[in-house]
Amino acid sequence: MPSKKKNLSSNPQPIISAPEESLPHDREKFMTLGEHLEELRSVLIRSILVFTVFFVVALYFGEELHKLVIKPYKNILGESATFYQIKLMAPFMVYLRTGFMVSILITFPFALAFLWGFVSPALEPRTARLGKALIAFSTVLFWLGVWLCWAQAFESFLKIFLVTVRPLDIETRLPIDEYYDVFFNMHLIFGLSFQLPVIMVLLAAVGILKLSFLLKHWREAFIGIAFAAAVLSPGPDVISMLMLFVPLLVLFGISLVLIAIIERK
Repeated sequence: MPSKKKNLSSNPQPIISAPEESLPHDREKFMTLGEHLEELRSVLIRSILVFTVFFVVALYFGEELHKLVIKPYKNILGESATFYQIKLMAPFMVYLRTGFMVSILITFPFALAFLWGFVSPALEPRTARLGKALIAFSTVLFWLGVWLCWAQAFESFLKIFLVTVRPLDIETRLPIDEYYDVFFNMHLIFGLSFQLPVIMVLLAAVGILKLSFLLKHWREAFIGIAFAAAVLSPGPDVISMLMLFVPLLVLFGISLVLIAIIERK
């Protein structure tokens, strides 16, 4: 009997190929260093664009922002209180400085979100979700610090130096550029100082910081917070230092509670 030869060409074996949809979507695993730097560059460009938009808007509403910024000054000294000009370009620089600082304050959370969008593809989905929550928490704390400075600390700070400790024979009028320096520096310091819980929670989440260590070295932490408040406070006096020290101490206590919750889970 003639042997039947199997015709391989008539019934070829199907070649299984992975569809494009099954390929990894996390392109970052295959990106080169240059591509990563290019993405980081796009993050910076987006942040600068957001800043530019807010800066232009702030310049347009410069007069209204100026009235808002000097409101604590007039609350302390009365509506008739005025400033004086030392430098020729001081009034023009007031509007530029107002637009710049307001844009920095508003752009801060956007820049954090853009930066997290750059980092998150390299993380697990659960970690990425936690990171988004942390950014929201950081933004709330930042604006809470700015609001606390605006509502309480800054006006109290002005009252101490312009009214309480002022001799009777001195007329109170500040240079406009000095007032703006103190105003924006103090608000920015409060906003950034309120990031303390975020930093501590991040360190605890990755296992660098332990609750037992913090409880054991609470005295050193107390001294460190006092030193930071003394360095960052806008004035050389004890009262302005306490204005920053007390909120930082409260935030440190909140951080301990959050770290305890993290370790328990």
